[in-house]
Amino acid sequence: MKASVSTPNAGTPILLMAPFRGITQKSWRNAYARHFGGFNRMFAPFVTGVGTETVSFKKLTDLVPKNAMVSPTVPQIIGTNPKEIIAFAKAIAEHGYTELNWNLGCPFARIANKKRGCGILPHPEMLEDILSKTVHEIPIRLSIKTRLGYHHPDEILKVLPVFDKFPLHELILHPRTGKMVYRGKADVKAFAKCQKHSLHPLIYNGDIYSLTKFENISQQLPEQNTWMVGRGALINPFLPLQIRGISLTDEEKRTRLEAFHFELWHHTCETQKHESRILGSMKAIWYYMAGVFANGQKTFTKIKRAKTNTAYFEAVEAAFQNDFANDDALETFFLQLTK
Repeated sequence: MKASVSTPNAGTPILLMAPFRGITQKSWRNAYARHFGGFNRMFAPFVTGVGTETVSFKKLTDLVPKNAMVSPTVPQIIGTNPKEIIAFAKAIAEHGYTELNWNLGCPFARIANKKRGCGILPHPEMLEDILSKTVHEIPIRLSIKTRLGYHHPDEILKVLPVFDKFPLHELILHPRTGKMVYRGKADVKAFAKCQKHSLHPLIYNGDIYSLTKFENISQQLPEQNTWMVGRGALINPFLPLQIRGISLTDEEKRTRLEAFHFELWHHTCETQKHESRILGSMKAIWYYMAGVFANGQKTFTKIKRAKTNTAYFEAVEAAFQNDFANDDALETFFLQLTK
């Protein structure tokens, strides 16, 4: 029942973009794919509360039309109602999608405390019941994104045998517990241990924020070829290209960043009516992307303080004149976000 997700020593890495609610919606994904590229697939932020009968079109706006997606996209759902999962899978299948990802990794208490996201991991019997009712009823492939556990990292060892019973398309593992949220370090050794206990090849996700860090993790996982990158790509949009051995001059980087920013700004102005909401949406992006510059924290502080569009653009124009961060600066910025 081995899936064809990771081929040992296959050479060119397969790179997936992790979903982030409030940031990586369709406009961000498309702009990223146009101006940076490097990802084989991008995962859309999870959808919830879709109902068990007819799925409202509002739940699909980030996913349709499918041919408007610049990069291959994978829809994601969160929840524990088999009928909802089946209904959503059928709805996206009608729009041409061939895969659904089930989020079993969201660590936030308001979700996990309801036994959704990684909150279901301490209950493998509940997980098996849901999978038994859904896997063979949906018309497309099912993949899962998960963690080591909610309370304890060894919870995954009771969950992996459950996953092994079903023909899952992909199994993405972020080696932290839910209680850690994003604090501390992703446990690469725990991931390697899970590789030995899973019939499904695992996709690694966690703390890939620079080329140096990627090389360090890949040395510890020599047979790993498929990787999911999250915050590292929000901070450093050039990371997938760097992993693929593609280097850009500083001038080329600035040109791409400016075009990416302009596209997002233009789209945000079209969809948001109030200046404060426009600025709020853009600041959420800069909360991460400021780290691409050597003085990332100072860069973001200046942008965060902007109260008007004029002040915002003055701060952004100043940001684009900064030097780019090296891997040490990227690490410092990343770790500050995880405190």
